Amino acid sequence: MDLQEAIEREDSKINKLCGWETNDIAGYYSELQKYGLVEVGWRESCGATDKTHVAYRSWRKIITLMTKSGAVITEQRVKHGNAYASNKGGFWQSIIFRREG
Repeated sequence: MDLQEAIEREDSKINKLCGWETNDIAGYYSELQKYGLVEVGWRESCGATDKTHVAYRSWRKIITLMTKSGAVITEQRVKHGNAYASNKGGFWQSIIFRREG
């Protein structure tokens, strides 16, 4: 599958879930290409799968496709000091994805 088609497919899924056009995946990809890195965050353990976690899972699929095609992507987990600050009790996670070379 073509990378651009995969990005559009994943964005379409997220847009339907959210009820509006977020195009998160295209935005993440664009930022990675423009700046060489992108931070992707999501909320976990909030009683149900949060929309931000769905977007993160979709982004992982794109990263997998990129690495299979030869891209070198490194990941750096970000530590958040107030991890339990969300209203529903979930905690925030994020990873900085960096394109090497």
